[in-house]
Amino acid sequence: MLGGAYVIFVLLMLFVVAPIASHLLGHGPNTTFARGANINRTPVPPWTHVPLTELPAGPLEPGTGHTLFILGGDGSLGRDEFLRLLYGGQVSLEIALGATIISVGLGLLLGTAAGYFGGWIDAAVSRVTEFTMGFPVLLLLIVLGTTISDRFDFITLHGLFNQGVISLAVVIGLITWFYPARIIRAEVLRLREEEFVEAARMVGASSWRIIRKHLLPHLLAPVIVYSTLILAANIVLEASISFLGLGIRLPTASWGNMLSTNWGTLLQLGPGQAVFIKGWTSTWTTVLPVIAVASTVLAVAAFGEGLRRALDPRSAQ
Repeated sequence: MLGGAYVIFVLLMLFVVAPIASHLLGHGPNTTFARGANINRTPVPPWTHVPLTELPAGPLEPGTGHTLFILGGDGSLGRDEFLRLLYGGQVSLEIALGATIISVGLGLLLGTAAGYFGGWIDAAVSRVTEFTMGFPVLLLLIVLGTTISDRFDFITLHGLFNQGVISLAVVIGLITWFYPARIIRAEVLRLREEEFVEAARMVGASSWRIIRKHLLPHLLAPVIVYSTLILAANIVLEASISFLGLGIRLPTASWGNMLSTNWGTLLQLGPGQAVFIKGWTSTWTTVLPVIAVASTVLAVAAFGEGLRRALDPRSAQ
């Protein structure tokens, strides 16, 4: 219940509060401010009033407007960390949700066909599944992200999504379908031997009708449960590939590339010690996306586990 409540809270913050906050603050997540960073190029601390009009160093002119950086700046460019965290979460969740829909859809189609029909269809699907499982997922993502994905970044569905969202979702979905396919295949192998399926065959029901009317309703619960678990894994995958600089390109924010922005300047290793070299604000800009990714993944995984126990009649009550 707590995981589900937190997931709802995150969705409201990312898709409802974010545009409202951007409108009220008067700037977007990619807007840069010369005074959004300190003189030494470190980000300004949280709750800093930044002038809207860029002026040279010195006292502000009377009547100059200000905007508020609720969580401070994001780095030396002087962008709003709060808005980038919200809009970056939008991008990360859109990719994770899109990839989950693609992978679960392919897994449901191939797993159902392999489990119900058997024979050469099952053999072909099983061999393709094993072949796909043999590749390291992150390495394959890096290869595809630097070749195929770049060529389709321009697909945004008339500006509905940011550049790279659809292509990265498709790439992740196409290489993570094997897990739901194996789960669904095993479930269909069990269901096709049940008496209600045999009865449907005896009355002359077609294979399509048996799958649609008798198998899919029984697959709904495991599909929903495993979709939540795959969603959590896809959030981490997107963050990983964007952290490596091969996913969403700057200036568009995602939780992954926000992690990489100040990561290299977070610590300076000395003889037997580690010191923060750019102050606590640089630390904060790295910690915030870490907290966002970790808490969201934990909440989605907890919600999925709760769904599994609630929908599985064999679980202990």
